[in-house]
Amino acid sequence: MNLGKIAIGAVLAALTAASSLPGSALASANVKVLGPADQNAIAHFNVYLPLTHQDGLEKLLSQQTDRTSPSYHHWLTPAEFKQQFGPAPADVEKVRAALEAAGFTVVAEKTQNLEVEGPVSAVERTFSTHLQQVQINHGRVKYSVGTGHLTLPETLSAAGAVIPEFTTHLMAHVHSTRMARSLADAYPFTRLSSSDSFFYPNDLNEAYQLPSFRGEVDPLGVGYQAQTAGVGVHIGIVISSVISPADLDSTFNSTISLGGGKNLIQAYSANSNLPVPTVTIRTVDGGSGPFDPSSDDAAEASLDTQMSLGTAPGAKETLYNIPDLSDDSIADAYNAVDEDNAVDVVSSSFGGCELYYTAAYNGGVDYTSILKAFHALFQQGNSQGITFVASSGDNGANPCLSAAFVNNPTNGTSFIAGVESPADDPNVTAVGGTNLETSATPGVNDADYKKENADFDPTLPAEFQIGPTTIVTVKNDTWGSGGGYSHVFAKPDYQKLVDTGSETHRSVPDVSLMMGGCPGDANLKAQNCVDLPRSATIVWIGGEPDLLIGTSSSSPEIAGVLALAIELNAGRLGNVNPLIYALSRLQTLSGNEKAPKPLQFFHRNISGDNNYYKVKPGQAYSEVLGNSTLDVKNFLGLSLADPSIPAAGAPDTHSNP
Repeated sequence: MNLGKIAIGAVLAALTAASSLPGSALASANVKVLGPADQNAIAHFNVYLPLTHQDGLEKLLSQQTDRTSPSYHHWLTPAEFKQQFGPAPADVEKVRAALEAAGFTVVAEKTQNLEVEGPVSAVERTFSTHLQQVQINHGRVKYSVGTGHLTLPETLSAAGAVIPEFTTHLMAHVHSTRMARSLADAYPFTRLSSSDSFFYPNDLNEAYQLPSFRGEVDPLGVGYQAQTAGVGVHIGIVISSVISPADLDSTFNSTISLGGGKNLIQAYSANSNLPVPTVTIRTVDGGSGPFDPSSDDAAEASLDTQMSLGTAPGAKETLYNIPDLSDDSIADAYNAVDEDNAVDVVSSSFGGCELYYTAAYNGGVDYTSILKAFHALFQQGNSQGITFVASSGDNGANPCLSAAFVNNPTNGTSFIAGVESPADDPNVTAVGGTNLETSATPGVNDADYKKENADFDPTLPAEFQIGPTTIVTVKNDTWGSGGGYSHVFAKPDYQKLVDTGSETHRSVPDVSLMMGGCPGDANLKAQNCVDLPRSATIVWIGGEPDLLIGTSSSSPEIAGVLALAIELNAGRLGNVNPLIYALSRLQTLSGNEKAPKPLQFFHRNISGDNNYYKVKPGQAYSEVLGNSTLDVKNFLGLSLADPSIPAAGAPDTHSNP
């Protein structure tokens, strides 16, 4: 689902009732206004306060990923982080007292925030606003600012407080959709490997040269052998849905009839010495409710879990299930990840245009403080050793509506360049994507790497209903790997190791794997992607297989790859971006495409275009693919450290069950 793509007939009460409401074109995709909030109802919200000793924190984060530093991989606990870098205790107490004096109750104090509740009347009085009830797109009722914005009282403002709640017009969207074709169109080999490449995770394990599932290493050098399957590592997924355990089972063990006596078989249990992995649900803020296989979020949760565990089937996994993809729910999920300190790597397959947080889109009100609150949560997680990865987006270089359109929707405008949050954050690994082609052998489950392309697909113009009978369209809509430059975050030091195209701004993405293409709303008259090399992921949703595409496929797969890296490291890795860029620089200095085979960490033979930026063969970094896709065995250092470990073979074998 694309935030900018709204079906005709969608509820646009915000636009209809108040066409001058800043950001209303954004809100219309997500919410239905139900009316004024009950003054006696209880509202819950969080007050985030800025971290202290930022220079010291940045220095520590750098040292924790520097092999020459005594602090290398020495991770903090949440309590240690709070003591060293948490909000100033005096500010916390001043804010607490001000809130309690205003009629609120502080129900909990976390590392970076106070959890607060109180009557709607107190919220409106204290923050000089009016709240309305709104219904989120899949049923959740929340409170939202009706007009204007929260005005913080002096004590909270002076302390630098940030309140993510009550701004539902800034909701994120998932980074996946269904392909224009179905499994019935599949090439009739046992494996779906051809110019139309439809992949299970274990197909990708072979294509991207993951180490053999049965390979064994001695990560601590003490004679203890560990299986290269992510054993002992804990993956986290953040999304607003639960999954069906039966769907997870099916991605490992199932048979799909393709007709004509051809079947697509998954036989993990027959070839594995490990059980089918399971997922633990960690409910945040009440969660999203029962599994709804028809929803985009359920498809996303299914994709995230099946891709990550299909890549690292020996890992444990916890799904942080939030009510919706509003900023307050997302912040609560990352807060829970940090406070739990249980998962080692976290994948997020959603995002929202970074520009939408700027003053130009919000009647002069700057909401980028919310992105900076996210940043502080990522910093805390990194200091504890947690790695964050996020999909870069599926709308190529142009995922954003213009400020002019948001403030006054009219025909004749186009989507504009930008990047999405949370992939824009320098403490998150942003994951882009390609279309993958593999070589197939009839009757054999082969998925050997052949080539990739990063070409975008034009999609039909987005339609917005701005009144009972008025519809406007936005042109230049795109399907492709998200990438570009942040307007909020400066270029981090690790990006100075390669030429990212900007000396000042954080560039996106950092790395890529297969995302697939040819969405259901492709503009086939502009470009018939059905006849072009395009790929997709096979995902079980509600008991049926489907073809999903998006950087929501590549992000959890990278999380699985990093689970293998964490296992081989015998411990957490924190922010892996310094490692990614150091390896990219090493490959360049070693000959780029002609570097020795073990030093070819990234595929640099890919060309493509995300409808603004281009990548060409030999390019070390691009705004389309970042440092490009991985040869995983090389990326993990196994080709040098332990060349006896083979790469994963054909699916449904002992090396790749």
